[in-house]
Amino acid sequence: MQVQNTIKRLFPGAWMQLLASAFIVLTLASYSQAQDEHRLTASFGAGFTPLVGDLSNRLNNGWHITFGGGVNVTQHFATTLDYSYHGFGVNRSVLAEAGVPGANSHLWSLTVNPKIRLSTSSRFQPFIAGGVGYYRRVVEFTTPTVVPVFLFDPFFGVFFNTLVPANQVIGSVRRGGVGGSLGGGFEFKVHSSGVKLFTEARYHYADTGRIITRMVPVTFGIRW
Repeated sequence: MQVQNTIKRLFPGAWMQLLASAFIVLTLASYSQAQDEHRLTASFGAGFTPLVGDLSNRLNNGWHITFGGGVNVTQHFATTLDYSYHGFGVNRSVLAEAGVPGANSHLWSLTVNPKIRLSTSSRFQPFIAGGVGYYRRVVEFTTPTVVPVFLFDPFFGVFFNTLVPANQVIGSVRRGGVGGSLGGGFEFKVHSSGVKLFTEARYHYADTGRIITRMVPVTFGIRW
């Protein structure tokens, strides 16, 4: 009753009162939904990264780690800024084509990722997630070498110089561009503190030069 009287004093017209009442109700509903989740959110995950398309003929499937943070806008909607790092092997055909004994490859990305939770009424919560941002793919060609290092032997208590095997980078190919992702997954509430376990899979596409980056990382992680 007090809220209604306040609205009448501030908005004397009937239509204005109705609009003001609807706005206040929607605002309070959104606020109460957001309180069921922590306002700030963060996550860490890791998993494997299958490649698809032409890139899968040149690089081998790899692994990845990802972490990020953002805001729970409402109980059903969140957005985060995420960094991901993917490590890949290089196909033997590429080594033969380049005439080098070894190579390695990696890709990193920095993306904005909105997420929609389809259900929040139980511990098991499916969601849809996407992203857009910058992707950078690097292939480094290497040759075996040895490098001097200075070591300490704790058994004899002495310092000494020695040579250890290493890979020397003799060339690289770097490609970057804008890309995006779309997929989904599931969250599982561990307890009332808001900590959740999650798994997700997304299709990623990035314009990284003549050979487009296409991959479907599968991630397992923790979110709070």
